[in-house]
Formats: sequence, structure tokens, C-alpha cells
Amino acid sequence: SNEYPGLFSAIQHKQQNVVETVYLALSDHARLFGFTAEDIMDFWQHKAPQKYSAFELAFELDHRVIAELILNTINKMAESFGFTDNPRYIAEKNSMEALLKKASPHTVR
Repeated sequence: SNEYPGLFSAIQHKQQNVVETVYLALSDHARLFGFTAEDIMDFWQHKAPQKYSAFELAFELDHRVIAELILNTINKMAESFGFTDNPRYIAEKNSMEALLKKASPHTVR
């Protein structure tokens, strides 16, 4: 099995506390670091191993709680940064929500 780098590794190993810490830190400190809406969307849509974003990897591995945590964090950040009307954000949010709706919690692999 592949070993993924950084955040992707935490998702792979279901280390929800690590994932949560990363996203909390991101939302708490993004302003301090001068992040823009574009920076935040770049982070969100960053594709790592096998071209998955963090959300897609969590979803692929069936870590629904982590996938939902990622979606909730981006929604909170979009609100606090005032970019809820950003087309990239809207598209990403819609695709995340569609994936979560499509997959029932009882999906058997």
C-alpha cells in the first residue's frame, strides 16, 4: 500500500485528531498569514497522491467523518473570509456535497 505525505497520511490512517488540528490551525491562522480566498481554494483543491484532494482521499477511503470535517471547515472559512460567492468555492462545495449525498453511510466495499 502507498504511504502518503503529510495531511494525506493522517487521512489515510484515520487520524481524525491530526486532520482536525490542521484544519483548525488553517482557519485560525489564515488571516494572520495573509491568505486570500484564492490561497485557501488552492489549498483545498491541492491534489496529492494519485491526484486526490484531501476531501477526495478521505471520501475514497470511506472516512466519512473526516470528509465531513473538511467540508464543514471550508464552509466556515468561506463565511469568515467572505468568499461564499467565489465560483471555485461554490463548485468545490457542490461537488463535495454531491459526493456525500450519493454515498450512503451503509455503503459496503
